[in-house]
Amino acid sequence: INAAYMGKMKVEALSEELENPMNVHRWRKLEGTDSDQYEMITKIQKLQKRLITKTEEVVEKEMVIQQKEKTINELKEIMKRQPGVEEAKMISTYQQNLRQKTRQMKSMAAELNMYQAQVNEYKYEIDRLNRELQDVKTRYYDVRRREQLNKEAQNSQQNGVTIQLNLPPQRFMGGGFNLASST
Repeated sequence: INAAYMGKMKVEALSEELENPMNVHRWRKLEGTDSDQYEMITKIQKLQKRLITKTEEVVEKEMVIQQKEKTINELKEIMKRQPGVEEAKMISTYQQNLRQKTRQMKSMAAELNMYQAQVNEYKYEIDRLNRELQDVKTRYYDVRRREQLNKEAQNSQQNGVTIQLNLPPQRFMGGGFNLASST
């Protein structure tokens, strides 16, 4: 049964192959046959191969074109977000104003430093003058006190009363300078 079934299948396959030949190469060129037909078949095969390669090239180029279009669209979106001519002019104006304000601020900072230096000089001068004034006052009051004591001593000698002078001890200020001396 199996062998009969196999034989029947083989016969069907061979008859189907004869009706629809798949393997063109197994045909042989016979001397009595038409050679133009064989050449036409080879030309068709070559043209089919070229068609396949060209189709593949077209597909690749279409992919490249799609990528380029995508890139172009992305760049267009980026360009939409970029400032236009008016915004560029405004930015330029703002940059110039910023440079000018920066220069003004630097000059004002230099003036401020100069005025601070003058203020420090004036403070130092005021402190020096206050010290001199204090020194002059101290000397003046010492001289006045001595004159007063001398007058009282003369008045008491004329009246016959002796008064002993109690002069204040000499005072020293920081640094060991005598405040009572008249230098």
